[in-house]
Amino acid sequence: MTQHSLFGAAASEPTLVDLDGVVLGGGLWVRQGDTARLSVIVAERWRADALAAEFALRDVGTPDAVVRAEGGYGARSAFSANLAGSATRWSLGARQGPPPGFILSPGGLRLWAIVSGRADPAGYLLGTARPDDAVHLACGAQLSRLGLGAVSIPARGGPGWRVTSAKRIRRLAELLGDPPTDAGTDWPLPFA
Repeated sequence: MTQHSLFGAAASEPTLVDLDGVVLGGGLWVRQGDTARLSVIVAERWRADALAAEFALRDVGTPDAVVRAEGGYGARSAFSANLAGSATRWSLGARQGPPPGFILSPGGLRLWAIVSGRADPAGYLLGTARPDDAVHLACGAQLSRLGLGAVSIPARGGPGWRVTSAKRIRRLAELLGDPPTDAGTDWPLPFA
């Protein structure tokens, strides 16, 4: 039996703020009038299916949430007026960046792991889209805040943040909760 953290994703209700984790893994906001959509390209089908389920839990799902894309699968929310505020929070002119006072929720950490988390030879890597940009740097700060001090990996297996040591990986697994279907070794095990 797995014991989840009282502060982890399994103990918290899904919220739209959790979608910040998709952005950390490379997701992009698209606006259409007074609505917005969040989309991301992932390499494996299990990731796209898990994201579609997470979008549906937050009432921003769509029947075409998973589509084939160059490099894998596109996972996308519906265009929704409920997402316009989140898209605005992440907008920095023509670029995307973390909002002031950004705090990653446990559900956001889970979504980040679904988008780009994977085991690597030295630990567990949470991928980011670009090394050393504002989003990448915010990721490291949020991992530290959650007690998951990690090392920035700008290249060779990255970009992303690598969590090492059995203790930190156990903590990560507790915060993330149960693995999505078919995640396999791309999900940290609590006693690894």
